[in-house]
Amino acid sequence: MLQDTVRTDAYRDFIYDNKHLFAGKVVLDVGCGTGILSLFCAKAGAAKVIAVDNSAIIEKAREIVFENELGDTIQCLRGKVEEVTLPVKKVDIIISEWMGYCLLYEAMLDSVIWARNRYLDSNGLMIPSHATLQLSLFADDEYISDKITFWNSVYGFKMSCMRAKSYDDIVIRTVNTDAVPSRSATFLELPLHTVQKDDLTITAADFGLTATQDVDQLHGFVIHFNIFFTTGRDKKVSDAANSFTTGPSGSETHWQQALALIDTSKSGTVTMKAGERVQGMIALRKGNEYFRELEISIQWQATDAQSSEKASMVMRRQTWLMR
Repeated sequence: MLQDTVRTDAYRDFIYDNKHLFAGKVVLDVGCGTGILSLFCAKAGAAKVIAVDNSAIIEKAREIVFENELGDTIQCLRGKVEEVTLPVKKVDIIISEWMGYCLLYEAMLDSVIWARNRYLDSNGLMIPSHATLQLSLFADDEYISDKITFWNSVYGFKMSCMRAKSYDDIVIRTVNTDAVPSRSATFLELPLHTVQKDDLTITAADFGLTATQDVDQLHGFVIHFNIFFTTGRDKKVSDAANSFTTGPSGSETHWQQALALIDTSKSGTVTMKAGERVQGMIALRKGNEYFRELEISIQWQATDAQSSEKASMVMRRQTWLMR
């Protein structure tokens, strides 16, 4: 996190620009790592910061706290937030950098929600306050040539096994904006003050994406997330005092983007003209075998923007795993 300046700066700037929210308050930092967020909160005037982490990094966090002479303000606890005993009954603020790849992969959001339900005061603040998942189109002939069709003939030999699972697994990579021929669409919004664990499973979220340019062949979908910081429980995303994106149009982050490649051998090829749309539904849930996995299913069809019809319109469906 420390070297990812996009996310660290976003937290720091929100905290330092809104010190009045932290002055004299009790803060819980869930999954504190080295304790950088706790340090920010203490410097912003928090009366007490409780930093919790279940890994050995908490020992380093404790050293860092005392090295910076903040031991009277920050208390470090090792263990799961669901299992440790906090020195207070309620906290005024819960802060956490809980996000994983594709937002929810190996994320700590379940623990953050538990901590909120158990410890956050009824007028308390969640930082960050909102998260959204975004979907956009992907078309990149060069990427497909390098990663997929290259293995069809390597010095005259077939090596198709080298691209095994290319169409089954989500790929984490940085996607160039030139490979995204659409604007992104929000398919999930998580208001962190009220979201519950059951809300993290999406059975069928509608989406519509309009091609901003001609596409010789649609190769897949790109998923990224946006994070928002608001100054009150009743605030909306549009009221955010600070935010950052992990999308192709933003500065690169540790999370990059999630790429779901279309298996054209099963679904056929899709060509699009600027103005035509891809419409469908997306489902997202935790994996059957491992709860930290994600299973993403997309059902889609291409339609003409003017008539909502297309001669070759076919409903397609594909499922990917993030493991």
